Amino acid sequence: MERKIVNVENLISSYNDKVIVDNISFSIKEKTINAFLCPNNSGKTTLIKTLSGAKYANRGTITVNNVTLSQNNYKKYIILISTILEDIENQFICEKVKDELVYPLKNLKYSKKRINKNVEEISSICDIANIIDKKIEKLSYIEKIKVIIASSIIHKPKVLFMDDIFRFLSMKEKKVLFKILKRIVDSLEITIIFTTSDINDIIGLKNIFVFNEGKILMRDDYGKIILKDNELSKMGFEIPLMIDLSRKLQFYDLLDGIYYDPNRVVDKLWK
Repeated sequence: MERKIVNVENLISSYNDKVIVDNISFSIKEKTINAFLCPNNSGKTTLIKTLSGAKYANRGTITVNNVTLSQNNYKKYIILISTILEDIENQFICEKVKDELVYPLKNLKYSKKRINKNVEEISSICDIANIIDKKIEKLSYIEKIKVIIASSIIHKPKVLFMDDIFRFLSMKEKKVLFKILKRIVDSLEITIIFTTSDINDIIGLKNIFVFNEGKILMRDDYGKIILKDNELSKMGFEIPLMIDLSRKLQFYDLLDGIYYDPNRVVDKLWK
């Protein structure tokens, strides 16, 4: 039986006296990748900051691995999670990649042997072993994201929260990053929760929440979420070209469903 690693009940959180998260409840299964699809300016950063404890909620409970976020439990809670915000450049502490990985482990007073073991393992999983001795300022943007992810999971938390970190990546780079996230889940059993405003970032995912105007409006897998493309368009999401084309061809009885692969569309049309 799959265990619930995150439980949120009746969560309310505001920003500048405006309610951004409006009485939401949900749970997350462990060892899964979960996306919150949020339109721009819908409060995705407030949501992530509240879940991660960087911002206190007005009301409600947030529990990770049976530890409920509170002033008394804050230190226990914070060690169970890691958070990456969208402004990647301002989250580095050290000059070199290896120092960035070692820094949090030294703060946790890990032994030198354990530090070396974690650095070697995480560097391999995040595909940064070849840049471990480089200066961070010399890295490409996707390399910086890999490093910030590696440093965030170096102590092997239970949950990793990420706020819209894919926004400046190409589709090819996103595919590379998602392979790394899958390895993190499979190898380290870390649960991942991220926000995005781009439908292309949720393709193929099984656990998707559509969040808008403070509420969770949909929760399903990608195949079912994308069938509600008219509702998504009204929220301001840009529907992927192949989905839009499939819909139009369906209207003229030229296709029998939604297709993501252009080659399959061509095959169907030529039959």
